[in-house]
Amino acid sequence: MGWAQRLDRLIPDLSATLLRFPVPAALSVILFVYIQITLHQHAEPDWDVVAAIAAAFFGAGAAHLFAEGRSLSRVTGFALALVAGAILAAAGYFSQAFNTNFLYLFGGLAGLVMMAPFLRRDVEQGAVWLFNLRFGLAALLAIVVAVVFMLGLSGIAETLHLLFGVSTGNIHERIWTTGLSLVGPLYGLSLLPRDLDEPVDVAAQKGSLLERGVAVLVNYVAVPVAVIYAVILHAYAVKITIDGELPKGQIATMVSIFAVGGTATWLVAWPWRDIGTRLLRHFMRYWFFALLVPAVLLVAAIWRRLSDYGMTPDRYGIALVAIWVAALAIYLAIRKNNADMRAIVGAAAALLLVGAAGPWGANGTTISSQFGRLVALLEINGVLKDGKITKPGKQLPTEASSKGASFIYALRDANGLYRLAPWFEGDPTSPFAKGYTRWSLAYDINEKLGFSTSSTSANWISFNANRPATIEVAAGGHLFGPFVNMRLYPNSKPQEPMTAMSNDKDVIIRLAGRTYTVNQEELLKQAQTNLAANPNEQQPLHVEIAPGVTMVIDQLSGNLGGTQPLGSVHFWIIQQPQP
Repeated sequence: MGWAQRLDRLIPDLSATLLRFPVPAALSVILFVYIQITLHQHAEPDWDVVAAIAAAFFGAGAAHLFAEGRSLSRVTGFALALVAGAILAAAGYFSQAFNTNFLYLFGGLAGLVMMAPFLRRDVEQGAVWLFNLRFGLAALLAIVVAVVFMLGLSGIAETLHLLFGVSTGNIHERIWTTGLSLVGPLYGLSLLPRDLDEPVDVAAQKGSLLERGVAVLVNYVAVPVAVIYAVILHAYAVKITIDGELPKGQIATMVSIFAVGGTATWLVAWPWRDIGTRLLRHFMRYWFFALLVPAVLLVAAIWRRLSDYGMTPDRYGIALVAIWVAALAIYLAIRKNNADMRAIVGAAAALLLVGAAGPWGANGTTISSQFGRLVALLEINGVLKDGKITKPGKQLPTEASSKGASFIYALRDANGLYRLAPWFEGDPTSPFAKGYTRWSLAYDINEKLGFSTSSTSANWISFNANRPATIEVAAGGHLFGPFVNMRLYPNSKPQEPMTAMSNDKDVIIRLAGRTYTVNQEELLKQAQTNLAANPNEQQPLHVEIAPGVTMVIDQLSGNLGGTQPLGSVHFWIIQQPQP
C-alpha cells in the first residue's frame, strides 16, 4: 500500500483535497509551520505574515474555483492560484504601504470565493444558491471540528499535567494554532462541494431537517423581522419630513444593518419565492424597492457625519452600503426586478475589495481626510508651520485639543500615524524616536502636540516606580500580594484571607479578618508629591495604613478630583509583627 493510499485511509478525502486545492493547502501548511517555529523560539508571530498567508489562502482558493467553474486545466488553475495568492499576500504583508484594511479585505475575499465558480454565462440561480449553502455549512463544520480538536487535546494535556505532573510548556498555544492554521482550513477545503452546477430542489428535500429548518427561519422569523424593520424606518422617514430635521448619526448604522441583513434574508429565501408564505412572496418581489427610502436616509446621515467629522473606516463602510443599495436599485430597474444573485453578492465583494487597499480604500481615504483636518487645526493654533512642530507640548484650548485627539485616534485606527513622522525630524524627543506600538505612539503624539486625553489632563496622575526598594520584614511578619487592578472588580465577593475592593472614594483591603480603608485621593496626592520632587527616579510608595501595616505601591494612576479618582493600582501589603 502506497503512502498516498495510507494517508487517504487515515484522513479521508485529504489526497483529493490536496489535488483539487494544492495552493491553499500548501499555504495552510506553511502557516502552520511558521507559527510552530515562532512558538518554539518563544517569539510572537509577525501578524503581517499571518495576514499575508491568510489572504493568499482565500485568493488562491477563489482562483482554483474560478478555473474549475470554467473547466480550465489544473495547470492553468494552479498558475492562477499562484498569481492571485502572490498579489493578496503582498497586500496583506505590506499593509502600511498599501493602506490595507483587513476587515474589508477578508470580507471581499469571502464574497469572491462565493461567486468565483460562477463567473461565466449560463449559470442557474439554483446552483449558485446550493453551492453557497454548502459552502456556509462547510465553513461552520470546519470551525466545529477545529474547536473540538483544540478543546479535546487541550483537555488531555491539562489532565496529564494535573494527574501526573507532566509539563505542558506552551502546548496549549501549539494545539490552538494547529487547529486554526491547519486542521480547520484543510477540513473546510475537503468539504467544499464538487458539483458546481447542481441546482437546489426544494421539492425533493421536502420534510428534511435542513429544508424544514431553513423554511421556518425565512418564512416565520427573518422575513417578518425585515418587514417590521422596513415599516419602522419608513415611519421614521415620514417623521423627519414633518419635523424638517436631518437623521441622527445612529440611523446610518441601523439602515446599514437593515440593508445587509434584509438582502441576506432575500438570498436565503430565494428557493421559497413561489411556495413560501404570502408575506415571503411579497417580500421577494418588493424587497429592493423597499430599500429606496432607507437608502435616502442612509445617504443623508453619512453625508452629515462626513461633513462634521471626516472619513473613518466605519463611515467608509456605511458609504459603501449606500453605493451598493443605489447600484442594486438601478440594476433591478433595468432588469425589471429579475435579480441575479451573482450581481448582488459580486457587487458587495467588489466594493469591499476596492475599499480594502490603496489611496481610495477605507484606510487610505481615512488617512487623507483626518490628516488634512489635523494639519488645518494645528496651523490655525500655531503648532505647525512649514511642516514642522513649533510649539510642542503646549496645552491647546479644550475644543481644539479634543478635536485633535480624535484626529490622532482616527489615524491610529487606520494605521496612518506614519504620516506625522516628518513633523518631528531632528527632534531628539520625537515620539517616533523610540520603540512603540500604535497605541503608545498615539498617546505620545497627543502629549507632544498638546492634545488632551484622559491621561494628559492637568489632574491625571500616572505613577510608575522605576527603582527597586529594599524592605526588611521582621520574623513573624507577612507579605501579601500583589493586588492588581482591583477597580475592575468593585462588587466582587470578599475572598479570604485577603481581598481588595473599592468604592467611589476608598480602597478597602481585608486581611485575615481585619479591614483597612485607604482614601484614594490621598494615595494620588502622595504619588503627585513624589513625582514633583523627583520625576525621573521613583521608588515604590510606602503608605502606612495602620500601625505595623504598610501598603507598598509600584504602579498607580487616576484622576485627582474625579468622581472615581483611582483608575488602577498595583501594590503589596506588609504586616510587621506587633510587640
